[in-house]
Amino acid sequence: MSHHFDPAPIAAKFGIPAADLGIELISHVLDGVEYENVLLFNNKNTVPVAGVISIPNYFGISQKALEVTATIIGLGLHQAILVGDVYGKTVRPTTPDEGVAAIVPLKKERAELRKRMNAVLDAFKGQDKVKLNGKLGASGFCFGGTAALELARSGAALQAFVSVHGALDTPNPKDAENIKGAVLVLHGVQDPSVPRDQVNAFIDEVSAANLDWQLVNYGQAGHSFTDPDAKNPGFFYHQKTAERASVALKNFFAEKLA
Repeated sequence: MSHHFDPAPIAAKFGIPAADLGIELISHVLDGVEYENVLLFNNKNTVPVAGVISIPNYFGISQKALEVTATIIGLGLHQAILVGDVYGKTVRPTTPDEGVAAIVPLKKERAELRKRMNAVLDAFKGQDKVKLNGKLGASGFCFGGTAALELARSGAALQAFVSVHGALDTPNPKDAENIKGAVLVLHGVQDPSVPRDQVNAFIDEVSAANLDWQLVNYGQAGHSFTDPDAKNPGFFYHQKTAERASVALKNFFAEKLA
C-alpha cells in the first residue's frame, strides 16, 4: 500500500539514510472497522528483528507522530516499530478537541482499549513485511502510554512495556497480576494530569504484583515532554528530559529485547 508520509525527516531522526527506511501500511479489521498501522523498519536488515509497538498521543498517527517515535525510540540494531492505530483509519484528529473526543471513550472503557491493543499486536505478528524474532515490546506517549500499560494488564505476552508521560490509573489494579513483561514508566513530576496520588497508586499496584518495574521521575518536566510543539503550563516540551528519556527507553529495550 502506498503512503503519504515524508520519509526523509523520519529517517534523519532514526539516523539512517532515507533510502534505507521502510514504511509500510499494515491494515487490520476489528468488529467491522478497518484500522491502519504504520510499520517502520530498516530495509537493509536481513535478519529477524525484535518488534516494538508504539502508540502516539491523542492525535494518533501522523507525520509528527512518526518523527517523535523515531526520535525517542529509534530502531536499535535489529528492531522494527509498528505505530499502532487504535482509532480506526478514518479517525485522524487535527485539533485538541478531536483528540480528546477520540480518547475519552477508550479511557472509560478499558476493556475496549485492551481489545484494540491486542488487535494491533496480532496485526504486527501477522504482517509479512519484516520477520520478527519473537521478542516484543510496547510503548506509548501520553494517551499511548495508557494504552501500552493496558496491553500489559491484559496479559499480552510481551517482554517489555513502556509508558512515556502517560496516565497510570486503571479501574482494576489487581490486573497488574496479569503482566508478563517488565515495565518502565518515564514520568514528568510537573504533569498535572498525573497527580502524586496516582503515581503512588501505580507503585502500590506493580509492587503488590511483584513485577520487574521501574519508574523514572523527571523533576523539570510535565506532560508532553517529548512533543516539540507542546507549550502550555504543565503540558510542555522539555528537550533535556526528552533526551534522557530516550536513553532510558533505548537501554530498557536493548536489555529486554536482546
